[in-house]
Amino acid sequence: MASPEQGQALRTVVITGAGSGIGAATTIRLDEEGWRVFACVHSADDGAVIDRQTSERVTVLPLDVTNADSIKDAAAAVDLALGGAGLHALVDNAGIAVAGPLETLPIDNLRVQLEVNVVGQVATTQQFLPLLRRTTGSRVVFVGSIGGKIATGFAGPYHASKFAMEAIADAWRQELLPDGISVVIVEPGPLATPIWSKAAKTLDSLPPNAVYDERLNTLREVLRRRGKESPSPQEGVDLIMHAVSADRPHTRYANGLTATVLPKVRRMIPDRLFDRFALRVTTKADA
Repeated sequence: MASPEQGQALRTVVITGAGSGIGAATTIRLDEEGWRVFACVHSADDGAVIDRQTSERVTVLPLDVTNADSIKDAAAAVDLALGGAGLHALVDNAGIAVAGPLETLPIDNLRVQLEVNVVGQVATTQQFLPLLRRTTGSRVVFVGSIGGKIATGFAGPYHASKFAMEAIADAWRQELLPDGISVVIVEPGPLATPIWSKAAKTLDSLPPNAVYDERLNTLREVLRRRGKESPSPQEGVDLIMHAVSADRPHTRYANGLTATVLPKVRRMIPDRLFDRFALRVTTKADA
């Protein structure tokens, strides 16, 4: 990886969703490697934890990616702190996972999923692009997922958001090419982060439904197991660190066989065969 310094100035990075999971782990790693980090958090409690775990190089900022004023305030605070200097990287990491069958999903849950994972990422990036334009070799890093390559039942809202970010990353990469701003999407496979337990909790708010209840009960256990048994979030941190540090970053970064091989295999499997396989894997139900 490149040195965290450009000349005598520390490289600077803004990371959203820094309060937990990959975002928190990445913030700590960036700090350890000497970056100046603006860690944007949704919860003041999470911000206090990050503040205790990091050095004075880390500035914790409140940010709600669904609130235009909050995004503008965060960008203004970073601009003021930089004193006219540029920003090296923006890591769009904030995100949630909404689970449930599309038939019974409250439509507002779908709106929230897309507002946080898609609209919020675009709105945040729009505000920080002027700061990125001040730095040669700057980049936008979107934290996507293997869920943006392969979709399975009962996670339709989440997959929709991650598939959308694949398209947005591609389009924005082309649009910013003449300006020398790299656009990267990180596509980790399942990692042991709180997003799994949070997704399981979204199932609890769904109205009872005899058609789906038994399968959803099994799905809760699957989600909780994945939160415990998946690889360390440090694998995701490593991908982000390469994306922000490389002199010429790749357009995509993935980790492990699941994230790198499975999408290729999926394209070779007929849809109906994959559907039956996914039904067994995600719910352990009889196909």
